[in-house]
Amino acid sequence: MENINYKEEIKKKTSKPLLWIAIMSIVMFFAGLTSAVVVSQGGGSFLDVPMPTAFTISTFVIIASSLSFHYGLISIKKGKFGIAKLCVLVTLILSFVFIASQWMGWTYLYENGIFAVGSASTSSSSFLYLLTALHIAHLVGGIVSLLVVFFKLNKNKYSTEKYLGVQVSITYWHFLGGLWVYLYLFFMYIIA
Repeated sequence: MENINYKEEIKKKTSKPLLWIAIMSIVMFFAGLTSAVVVSQGGGSFLDVPMPTAFTISTFVIIASSLSFHYGLISIKKGKFGIAKLCVLVTLILSFVFIASQWMGWTYLYENGIFAVGSASTSSSSFLYLLTALHIAHLVGGIVSLLVVFFKLNKNKYSTEKYLGVQVSITYWHFLGGLWVYLYLFFMYIIA
């Protein structure tokens, strides 16, 4: 019994700091890439790229997903686990809508002759595809986290006092939403 309590205490003390270390690493990664975009603008092969409407839709979808997940956390704190399950499920659905809208944005770009690689691509188009794809790669980690939270909610693993996994997951999810809003604004004012 003591060993279980010890492991639980270690998890409580390390989960959030480790998450923040990971988040700061991701911030540095995307800051480096967006800095590379700014530097590349002086190279001459940087052309304006029309921003797909699907990326605007993505922005609203990811904000809505953050709001639904946040309401789920509030519901857990109030002991309303049925509502929390529904909120996490809505967040999961919205995460897939986000990915679908990104795909629609890429399709729009491709159909309009804006390519990621090859002789017809430009620095700006390559960076646009790269940054959005890397954001989705990180979003997949968030989806895995959401799935874990959803399954644990369904197995009644959380209580009104014990929901560390939800806190860690929601922090990462909100970060991903904020990262997308940053990238979207960056695309609108730097690439487009």
